[in-house]
Amino acid sequence: MADPFSAVLGRRGLFGAAAAAATALAAPGAARATSPSITDASRDLARKLLLVGEKDEDLKLAYLRILIDEGLPRTTTPKRVLVVGAGIAGLAAAKLLRDAGHTVTVLEANANRTGGRIKTFRGVFSDPRLHAEAGAMRLPDFHPLALALADRLGLRRRLFYIADVAPGAEPSGPVPPVVYRAFTGEVWTNGKPGEFTAPPYTGRSPILANGIRRTHARYAAAPAELNRTFGSTLTTTTSAAVSKAFARLAGDPRAPIGDQIEGWAKLIRTFDDYSTYRYLVETEGWRLADLEAAETLDCVNWWLHHSVFPTAMDQGIINAGSRYWELEDGTAALTDALTTTLGGAVRRDRRMTALRQTAHGVRIETAAETGGEDDGRGGRPVPVETFEGDYALVTIPLTAQRFCEFTPALSYAKRRAIATVHYDPATKVLLEFGTRFWEHGPDGFTGGGSVSDGPSRLTYFPSHVPDSPGGVVLASYTWSDDALRWDALSEPERYAFALDDLARLFGPVARREFTGVGVTQSWARNRYALGGAAILTPGQLHEYHAATRTAEGRVHFAGEHTSLKSAWIEGSLESAVRAALELHAR
Repeated sequence: MADPFSAVLGRRGLFGAAAAAATALAAPGAARATSPSITDASRDLARKLLLVGEKDEDLKLAYLRILIDEGLPRTTTPKRVLVVGAGIAGLAAAKLLRDAGHTVTVLEANANRTGGRIKTFRGVFSDPRLHAEAGAMRLPDFHPLALALADRLGLRRRLFYIADVAPGAEPSGPVPPVVYRAFTGEVWTNGKPGEFTAPPYTGRSPILANGIRRTHARYAAAPAELNRTFGSTLTTTTSAAVSKAFARLAGDPRAPIGDQIEGWAKLIRTFDDYSTYRYLVETEGWRLADLEAAETLDCVNWWLHHSVFPTAMDQGIINAGSRYWELEDGTAALTDALTTTLGGAVRRDRRMTALRQTAHGVRIETAAETGGEDDGRGGRPVPVETFEGDYALVTIPLTAQRFCEFTPALSYAKRRAIATVHYDPATKVLLEFGTRFWEHGPDGFTGGGSVSDGPSRLTYFPSHVPDSPGGVVLASYTWSDDALRWDALSEPERYAFALDDLARLFGPVARREFTGVGVTQSWARNRYALGGAAILTPGQLHEYHAATRTAEGRVHFAGEHTSLKSAWIEGSLESAVRAALELHAR
């Protein structure tokens, strides 16, 4: 296969090193600590993390130009491409390939919608003006592909307040353009910068732990008081302590790119086998009491068994120092818009059951799932349908690929990745209220979130609800074992327990204002996702990452699990452009 970047980006061999490293690591008895294969694999992972091409070009910049500005060059050898999965990765890749002149068919298992783990609840609340997110809900400033694609599709965005602001507070100035500063010194933007100021955070949202209720502001002013109730001697907030602990895993973005690659390669080689727990205890000297405080106040218990790298990357982004955006019509407006542009190329109610490839093409067998993800039982059976093409792009999660038959069998490394890569459970419980009671009174606030040691753990409040006196609260947002416990409950039980926790935070007003309407999403129990996101456990970065994204014959692979920004729209889009480039160059 010709290198996908040789025609478009003028480079060769990015994927060869990863494939060779994966093969070496899969060999019986392969050494882990100091072998050249590990060193090479670590360096390759560092380049993928930083999106650095083989000639030290900035691939993020190249992807922006392809996805937003120029598209792929018009093909002179049109291909028939079958895209499996109509999540953001599949839809974005399909649009790039179709616009370049290829014939594209997108096969989506769900009969009700597209979007994958981008899903917005609409039309289910007593106030039809309200909507809420079952999946992805925020787009950070430093994810330019996601923001620029939303802008390119004409979708309006507004601030998502990850920390609370005063009720009625509004930003000043127009929504700023997307700006990306490449490590090569080039700057990409989709508009002219202007004056924009976000309202200040108030810190009024509550924390409830060990029977003590504090606002975030009061905790930040005197953190030791609450920390001592766990037996911890931390004198800073647990968030500050976590950030400090992971600071050494952040690299130095000011260093020359070659030094950054070597720095990250060393970190990956050294710490890939570390769990978050092992890193905090062995490297940072945390005591059990410190862990327990951070487990409650920062939900660190969700990540203790994970590889330290995804934990460090998420802890570096999900904090009040980062600026986030949301789409006014819901995150699903992004995938809805892409679906509309593809028109009849998207075939819903087509779940892949088998993929067979020959020297000349691919054949995909599908079965109907009439009723979609939320029903699927009963209804009129629809016959099996077969689709044929020259190539396939599989974007569904590894967990879903586990239940598909591939002929001939995929490589051992790919099959091990499909069977073994860890997917974390994630569950949301959302409740509708007739008034936004949390905004009322001298301590009222808008947006932001609360944390408690109750089963609900994290609670997020809507940032902005135009033309409605009420709002939908993300009453419980949990991952890992906490999510599994919610998954075992019936839906009415979820709503009742989530309301109990809100009443502990705010008193009887929560029960009075509840409209009786709730919705919930368990991604582990969703039969098309089978998990919230691919979150690697110790050692899996070296062992499986290269295999997740390597093409197998005529079959290519994309999705958040093939990127190093798993669980984020940005990672899915990076994978979509990469895979579209691969296929375009065949």
